[in-house]
Amino acid sequence: MLTLGARSAQTPLKWHNSIVEIKQLESTQGFVIYDLPNADTYVGPTRLGAKLAPGNAEMLVRHQTYAFALTEQRKSGATIGLKVDPEHTEGAVAALAEELASEFESQQLLTNPGLRLNNASLAPVLHYDNRNPIAKSDRDGVAFEDELVAVGAVTCASRFQKSGDNWQVAIEGFDQVGLSIAREVEKRGGKIHTISTAKGCVSGNFDSATLADAWMQSGANCVEQLGTVGKPWQVWNSDLDAIFVGSKPGAMSGEGASSTSDTPIIATSAAAVSSKALAVLRKSGAPVAPDFLTRVGPVLAWWAPEESNHDGLRDATAETVNGLLEEIVGHEEGTFMAACYKAEAFMESWQEKRPFGRPLG
Repeated sequence: MLTLGARSAQTPLKWHNSIVEIKQLESTQGFVIYDLPNADTYVGPTRLGAKLAPGNAEMLVRHQTYAFALTEQRKSGATIGLKVDPEHTEGAVAALAEELASEFESQQLLTNPGLRLNNASLAPVLHYDNRNPIAKSDRDGVAFEDELVAVGAVTCASRFQKSGDNWQVAIEGFDQVGLSIAREVEKRGGKIHTISTAKGCVSGNFDSATLADAWMQSGANCVEQLGTVGKPWQVWNSDLDAIFVGSKPGAMSGEGASSTSDTPIIATSAAAVSSKALAVLRKSGAPVAPDFLTRVGPVLAWWAPEESNHDGLRDATAETVNGLLEEIVGHEEGTFMAACYKAEAFMESWQEKRPFGRPLG
């Protein structure tokens, strides 16, 4: 079995002008991608699908690497791809757990359910994970780590929003994180004006309790319970104080960015903003909070001391994000690029060179 220590002797696989390391699984169809060599720990999702391709997962890996770098941790992003059909999930996960047992047991490789997987289906792997369980604790229907993403995201939005009192926001890709964002916005005196899912876009004046009921009952179809449903892309036409973007990599395209004027954009999922969108937003003067900044809360919680509590980790997340914003807001190239430069400076302190390619969709 190939160990983490042995990987440094491998010849890296190159694609998309980047250098990462890939291991083809031997016991089942699939692969593991590791971003930075000689990291203390590798962390990232496990996804399942017969058509998964390593190149398409690069930004999932890079996004996590940058989040670790912002918090000055010598850890790296990773991802596991199981290239099988859903009916073969159980066998593939069992094979994965056995083949990479030494990496999972030693905590060198940590993962979480991604595409087409959940905690139950990935249980043979997850039972090795000794990260602080507080991150997964239930908080009124959502995981605490999702709540911490919302704390980070709304902290950024509060810094950038234009109206002061009675500010209004849109949430693109509404899900559990979106519900947590709605609750945090309410706590800070804001209102939810628009949400979108893959099923459409709806506008109104929504409170978080109504959104929670609709989401818990209908998932992405929740928009149908909330009003007249438009096309998903209509969320970009909202003239609001902030738009949270989190449905998928590249969710905010150049075309979408052209519709948002100078509205602050808060990314909440891996590589949610495309490179073209970033250029358009910079030209329009719109602040952009990167996903690897808004998602530092879970990174803080995963290895928090056992005695840590929810309120303490919420406060630590807000304090960390505010501290980072103090350093990067006002940079001549914008907040997103300033966050990249800060993360890269830390990477370069322990890597021979940083990976090529920033976490953009």
